[in-house]
Amino acid sequence: KDLKVIQEEFLKYKDDPPKATVQSLPPISGALTWCRGLGARVKIPMDKLKELDRNILDREEAKEVIKVQKVITSLLTDFEAQKIQEWGLEIESTSSAKLDLPLLRRSEDNRRLATNFDPALVRLLR
Repeated sequence: KDLKVIQEEFLKYKDDPPKATVQSLPPISGALTWCRGLGARVKIPMDKLKELDRNILDREEAKEVIKVQKVITSLLTDFEAQKIQEWGLEIESTSSAKLDLPLLRRSEDNRRLATNFDPALVRLLR
């Protein structure tokens, strides 16, 4: 039952992980943290199941639980790989363009110097 809840939660929020669990993190880091938290929750019932007698593990119900756990773990691993790949592509495109910009610029209004450090670059570096 716990595994089904985790699977449903993953499928419901995979496109937009809950912000409450990852408030201060950038989007990709937050998604990975949320995903790894689900992975840790999947391990709990599996660890308890492994402590049981071998005869119980040979039963059909136990085999079904193990099968569901493998499916969830595979989904989480694929999600994590996808997010890491997205992050790598974002770094390539954003960092090259942003790092070529000058660090200082003159304000149009009062001709004062101001920093030209793009927030997108800060988000990538976090």
